[in-house]
Amino acid sequence: MHAVNSSRPHVARRVRGLGGAHGFSMLELMIAMAIMGVVLASTLGGLSDATKANAAVLNVTGMNGSLRAGMDLLVRDMLQVGSGLPPGHVLLTPSGTNSTAVRLPGPPGTTFTMTAGDVDLGAVVPMPGAGPTVNGVATDVLVTMMADNTFLNVPLTAMTSTTVDVSTGLNIATGPDRVSAGQLMMVQKGATTTLLQVTSVNTANNRLTFADGDSLNLNQSLAAAGNLTALNAADPANTPSACTISRVRMVTYYLDATTDPAHPRLVRRINNGNATTFNNTLGNATAIDIENLQFSFDLVDGNTNPANVRMTTADRNGTGSCAPNPCTEAQIRKVNIALTGRSQNAVNRTQRAFRNTLVSQVSFRGMAFIDEYRAPAAP
Repeated sequence: MHAVNSSRPHVARRVRGLGGAHGFSMLELMIAMAIMGVVLASTLGGLSDATKANAAVLNVTGMNGSLRAGMDLLVRDMLQVGSGLPPGHVLLTPSGTNSTAVRLPGPPGTTFTMTAGDVDLGAVVPMPGAGPTVNGVATDVLVTMMADNTFLNVPLTAMTSTTVDVSTGLNIATGPDRVSAGQLMMVQKGATTTLLQVTSVNTANNRLTFADGDSLNLNQSLAAAGNLTALNAADPANTPSACTISRVRMVTYYLDATTDPAHPRLVRRINNGNATTFNNTLGNATAIDIENLQFSFDLVDGNTNPANVRMTTADRNGTGSCAPNPCTEAQIRKVNIALTGRSQNAVNRTQRAFRNTLVSQVSFRGMAFIDEYRAPAAP
């Protein structure tokens, strides 16, 4: 055999390793960064919108929760207005010679008193536009009266011009019958009543004292009428069966835009809150960031029965809703309530706060209903 000698040339092969890889060009890097920027901007924008939406939901929820809490208390109190009070739903207050004006609760900075010449205080005392002005709107104040059914028509064993002795069968020291300074009491003898404020309590002999100089100026022993002195002198004679005492609550609603002007609050105030010192900074805030409080009333006048009466000066003097006759508190049967709140913070793009208004109508049960099932009087 002959050997074969190959004469094909040798081909050199070059293998590219990882160490020799080429990098990105400047143009490629810029394009990648631009794409990444767009993606990040979209992502962050979505997160920002989600955060704002969550904040908006929290603000609206908080606003509505505050409105509901305030309206719930308003409705509960309005349902009791006038209950337990005598026919006519009025209570005599000091009047005549030696009398001075009775004070009424109100927002900080106010000095409300009963109208000169008034001899009694009704279950409903509307004060349209008498509250603070918020966002250019004058808000309302409402004073209401109701008896406490846990302390109603309690017999008295003795009565002077400044004190009464309560039946010894009642524990006025503790429990639901506990009496304390600052509470209001309706003392009644026959068809005559008077409204007083407790200034001290002696539990040893169940004696309540109504000294002159109380915070609401209800105790005026030297006045010609509307006090215990006049009640003692009235018929019938002072006997346990003729003289009774009942606890009364004066519940006042108004807006306080003074304590924190940036966050007006709805205030619910029981009586004055202090037995001897009149102080309009007292009361409990039931709702925050409340911008408006408005009341109107439905009346029964035996004629047109006007609705949505504001009880303004024109309404009272006979040129308003009840013309040609004046509207009176004794004709009121229902209250219409409008409560406006705003969110605590402005979170939307316009930087405006959210607002909402709750509206409710409540019948004054103690003044609107009669007992149709009571047996008629014998002819």
